Amino acid sequence: MQSLQDLHLFDDDQNFQKQKEESINELIKDPYIMKVLSDGQVGRDFIEENWVEFLDFQEDMQKCKDCRGLYQCHKVSKGMKQAVHVENHHLKTILVPCKYGKEILEKQNILSHITVSNVSDDLLLSDLKSIKDIMNKELASTIDHFLSNTSKKGLFICGPSGCGKSTLAGFLTRSLAKQGYHLGYVHFPTYLIDLKNSFSEFGNDNNIEELRNVDYLVIDDLGGENVTSWSRDEVLAAVLTYRNQNKKITLFTSQYTQDDLIKIYTLKKDAREKIKVERLLNTIFTMSMPIMIKQ
Repeated sequence: MQSLQDLHLFDDDQNFQKQKEESINELIKDPYIMKVLSDGQVGRDFIEENWVEFLDFQEDMQKCKDCRGLYQCHKVSKGMKQAVHVENHHLKTILVPCKYGKEILEKQNILSHITVSNVSDDLLLSDLKSIKDIMNKELASTIDHFLSNTSKKGLFICGPSGCGKSTLAGFLTRSLAKQGYHLGYVHFPTYLIDLKNSFSEFGNDNNIEELRNVDYLVIDDLGGENVTSWSRDEVLAAVLTYRNQNKKITLFTSQYTQDDLIKIYTLKKDAREKIKVERLLNTIFTMSMPIMIKQ
């Protein structure tokens, strides 16, 4: 397809030619365009040959000038900008992500590694700023040790309601996803309600299989669920036993201590019940290291 320049419609228009010369004089002052010319080993005549394309590129750059975020972006392709280079003496224009577009792509990549979740994306994308209020030297050391993958255990993050347990778990989830692992993050009380409803509607739920097999699993708000023999033995204990046997790492958040959880998961007083609860709690605290978060 021919460009307007190829048609030579304005070659005899002196006023137009003057404006074009002035425009090229301005284009050649642009440091980015100068670098394109230098890298491609071409000169001013190359701008003359591709004048319209360079103007379009400069216009695109102007749209990005002083941009402070995607909320200001008026482009059709939000988060994308033009980039030009010389290839075989032809000007090539491509779309590449701007710095804000890169943030979107990074977030999309992180979320693509979280294969089962019932919490908000904002929680799963928690960054260092989100946990600065609870960070101390001891916690930083524990996190570094955990994320370096030298630890073969998960974490049991304990603390009062609202202390930042879930946000810390979200930060760890984000960090592990960036390393390429596949994860699950479930608010356990809500998960059980949805799971029970899905059984009544469809007869099964593949999420249980996903909980068993993801590389890392976060079980958020352990002990906050409505405990029944089904939720305890057929869901929680079954998932954790499988993960423990297959050396898959699990993280927990809870506002309850081990002694509290023994009481919560004991539904009746008999020897068999005691063995079930002891086995469950032993599995949880064998496969995780405790972290206490204080308000």
